[in-house]
Amino acid sequence: MEQPPVLDTAVINELREIMGADFDTLVASYVRDGGQRLQALHDALAAGDAEGVRQQAHSFKGSSGNLGALRVTGICLEIEQYARDRDLAAAGTLMEALENQFQKSCDALGAC
Repeated sequence: MEQPPVLDTAVINELREIMGADFDTLVASYVRDGGQRLQALHDALAAGDAEGVRQQAHSFKGSSGNLGALRVTGICLEIEQYARDRDLAAAGTLMEALENQFQKSCDALGAC
């Protein structure tokens, strides 16, 4: 199965057109929020808090989807489902991939 692109360029282009100069503020907010979400996911996993993992993954999925970060969105969806099933071990195995894809998204957004 082929991975989606890091970013959905159509979403990025539309946001740039709609938001103009505020697009950079949106990106900065996403980067800041994403770092906080990753930490919150780690904390919830360490605490064995399946509902906390689910909530953080769901929120991160939404903000990533709004910005067109397709790979981050997909991994968050998987983590959310594992947390819903109370399989935190499986959810935890996806954290490194999530962190890597978030970094790729951030890098790509900086290059847009």
